[in-house]
Amino acid sequence: MSRALVFFAAVAVVSCATHPQAQRDDVDGGVSASDDGGSDDSGGNGSGGNGSGDGGGAPDGGGGPRATPVFTSLEELCKLITNRNQDDPTANDTHHRFNLRGTDLGIPVAHGNDVYFFFGDSAGEAGIWPLGPQSLPDAVGYSAVGGAALAADPKTLCSNLAFLALAPQDSLGPTVDPSVQRDFAAGAMAAPAGGTLADYIHNPAGDRGQNQFPQLSGDFEVPTGGFSYGGALYLFYSTVQPSPIEMKGSYLARWSAPSTTGLPNYEIQYHVDERFDGAGALHGDFINIAPVVEGDYVWLFGTGAYRASPVHLARKRLDALATPGGFERYDTPVVADAAIGELSVRYFAAIDRWVMLDQETWNNRNLVVARFADAPDGPWSDRVIVAEMGDPVFAATYCCVNNDCSGARLFNCDRAGFYGTYMLPEVATHADGSFTISFTMSTWDPYNVALMRATFR
Repeated sequence: MSRALVFFAAVAVVSCATHPQAQRDDVDGGVSASDDGGSDDSGGNGSGGNGSGDGGGAPDGGGGPRATPVFTSLEELCKLITNRNQDDPTANDTHHRFNLRGTDLGIPVAHGNDVYFFFGDSAGEAGIWPLGPQSLPDAVGYSAVGGAALAADPKTLCSNLAFLALAPQDSLGPTVDPSVQRDFAAGAMAAPAGGTLADYIHNPAGDRGQNQFPQLSGDFEVPTGGFSYGGALYLFYSTVQPSPIEMKGSYLARWSAPSTTGLPNYEIQYHVDERFDGAGALHGDFINIAPVVEGDYVWLFGTGAYRASPVHLARKRLDALATPGGFERYDTPVVADAAIGELSVRYFAAIDRWVMLDQETWNNRNLVVARFADAPDGPWSDRVIVAEMGDPVFAATYCCVNNDCSGARLFNCDRAGFYGTYMLPEVATHADGSFTISFTMSTWDPYNVALMRATFR
């Protein structure tokens, strides 16, 4: 089945036609996403295994399809927040430097020579945001060594992850525990003209149901992806149905003056999509959104029903970001497996590949998988398995024993799993033709984020 682009205003379909050619500033300067749309639905719906499928078109537009990269190894570089247990800091010592005891996600976004990490629901160590009783705000970290150094050696993040934070005199933590230096700064939203915060934030941080901090998005109302453009950072955020809690909507927010010495203050731009009533502007298929800037567009890879969705593709011109609507979306999924929630997508020029990384459950197997393509609309390769909770080798390496998460052991596998796999901005290439992708990965028990890397050939 060929894929076509359809044009959407804020709600209604304006027109429908086969899509125009979509230019991509890749290494060969060629054209991708030609009029016939590429693959059929089988491109991302393979049977898994070792990922030996054929993986899409040739890099120079001829000579037949390239082989799908084969996974060779997984390595944990470090735990970023928590070490042996929830209260044991890592070398980053976020517990005391930033009053941050636990968090998840850690979506990397490059902006100039800075790399920011957008974290989800974040718990405090002393006096703020207890883990459990309250709806938790998000937090923003950054690499203290800068983007070039991080690309050269991602392991530097293991001792150089910092967080945007309040001044010590404005922080509660130091008054409760003198070993705490300052409080991390929660991301604060401002409503767009003519709107209210309650239109976008349905589960604000603080005591649940009390609207205690209406400007702070709370549990599950988290960043899902971000990009840099025109001197600003743009973030796609989810919003929820509070009871039972479920991700049901998405909106775009703008951080107009990003700074590692400032505070994360965002202006909400507009709604993107929703699943509350079936009238979503993009049919409810873009709740978790992974954006990629390429050429004149930001490409949106989206999922709808949480962890039970295929991956859909849309795009929007960068010069139209300020205006609601105006999205073009493909009429069929680019990955048909209905098992995906949060996801990460990047185009790596160094290997001339589009790469997708996500956690999904397939045939009752809990997996981290990668897929590869030569263009955003595919064809995307079969899943390439990077990690599997049921693998005895994985369990022996990464599962904690009697609540002791020493060494590489990450989480209590009898009651928690991995999720939220987000690729760093750069890929490392090797002389033998293999390449290594570093990524953050979240765990729930302990509530933590690890820095991992996977190598393919």
